Order: sequence, then structure tokens, then C-alpha cells
Amino acid sequence: MKLMMMNFLRNKSFFNHLLFATVIFALGGSSGCRTAEKISDNTQIKRSQPWIFSADFKKAVYKTNMLIFGNELSGLTLIKKTGKDFRVVFMSELGLKYFDLEFFAKNDSLKIHHMISFLDRKPVLDLLENNLKLIFMIFPNKTKEHFYQDPMTNNLVKEIKYKGNKSLYSYDKNFGRVNTIRNKKRGTNQVISLDGFDHQSPQTININQRNLSLRLEMIEP
Repeated sequence: MKLMMMNFLRNKSFFNHLLFATVIFALGGSSGCRTAEKISDNTQIKRSQPWIFSADFKKAVYKTNMLIFGNELSGLTLIKKTGKDFRVVFMSELGLKYFDLEFFAKNDSLKIHHMISFLDRKPVLDLLENNLKLIFMIFPNKTKEHFYQDPMTNNLVKEIKYKGNKSLYSYDKNFGRVNTIRNKKRGTNQVISLDGFDHQSPQTININQRNLSLRLEMIEP
């Protein structure tokens, strides 16, 4: 019996099945008898790319509620896009600026224009930077990408691996709109959900993970 089990575990098809089942599990579905199908690099379907803020997006204002490391904040967030770069300004409804951050896609860098003193700590900044880069789809130059099709939803899934991270973007295969982002790093998992898309951007953005809860609701395109 022990020898039979060892032979079974060595079987290549078993490991392939396990790999694809893991992707389905990560997307919150049940693999059942159906597994995620990897899309070959030379197929036309691979050219359908996911997006969160379209190429035509310029700016939007979001009503914002955030709980970060025990600090509960609310107000308005302006997201502005210039080319492939993004600037994010979060302030209270009375005009008190919490932070002003600018993200550059070309070299995966961040410029801090302003950070209020009680948030000006590395753990806070790292948390904001990591999550906002996922939303803006800004990654280091060296990444590994694979595409899958989820048989449960027919969504496409773009998997991006970089610096010990694995990010999964689940998106509509016809329009490219991302509905869920899942990121795994060093045993931690985070989920970002997006909903209510117009033709340029999501109407709502929800982030829920340890030490950060953030909800953005668009009030002005």
C-alpha cells in the first residue's frame, strides 16, 4: 500500500491537477470535476488584457472610509491618472489632507508629496503602497505572467508573479474589467473587490485585509 501511494504521488498528472485546482480555490470557487485551463501564450485569447482604470480615464472622486492600524478615517479621495502614472490624494471633508501619493509605472516608484504625521510610519506606508499598486496595476519590470480560464465563471485570470508575490486578476473575458484581485505574499492573503464599472473605472473599490479596511465609492467622474 505504501509503495502504491508513493507511485501515485509521483504521477505528473496528479501534480498538474493539483496546480489547477489550487488556482480555482484561490478564486473562491470549487474545483469539483472541472479545472482551470491554462491559456497558451500563442493563442488569441491571451491578448484580452485586464483593466481597472481604462486608457481614457483621467480622474474621479471617491467617498472614502478607511480603517488602518486602528486609525478610522473618512473623507474624499481624488484619483488622477496621467499617462500610466497615478496620483492619489485623501483628505477629510473639512479639507485636512491625510496623504498625497504619486505612483510612477515606468520604474515602479512612489513619491510622497504629503503624509500626515500619525500615518507617517513605514508599516502604514507599505500597506498603502502595496494595495494601491495592485489597483493601479503597477509592477516591477521583471514579472512572470500566465493566463487561465475559470470554468466556473468563464472569467479569465491573469497571474502575475514578482518578488515573492503572486497576484491573480479575475476579469470579464469580453470587456476586460477586473472584478477581483487576490494577492499572496509570505503566507498572507489579501482580497480586493471591484464593482459597478462604467466604461472607464470601477464605481466601488473594497479592500479587506489585516490592518486595513478601505471602501471607495465614486461620487464624481
